[in-house]
Amino acid sequence: MKNIDDVARELGADIPECTCEEVRDHLFELLDKEMEEDEMGRLKAHAESCPDCTEATEAEKHMREVIRRSCTESAPESLRAKVTGLTRR
Repeated sequence: MKNIDDVARELGADIPECTCEEVRDHLFELLDKEMEEDEMGRLKAHAESCPDCTEATEAEKHMREVIRRSCTESAPESLRAKVTGLTRR
């Protein structure tokens, strides 16, 4: 299945190519899937085809996994209640 940018390019649209700087600037949003799907596809395509961006992406994924495995303590219920109360305002 083609992404929207590929289809747009085939139809003659001028879709700018992604740069390494864009991937670095939006790496967290990309990994957290906190961006529009077409933009995410554009950045992901570059990150997968560029050795430097692939390395940066994999390094961040690895760091997140290390942190996730290291955080084994649960927050006290009082903290959870306080945060929940603050976010519902």
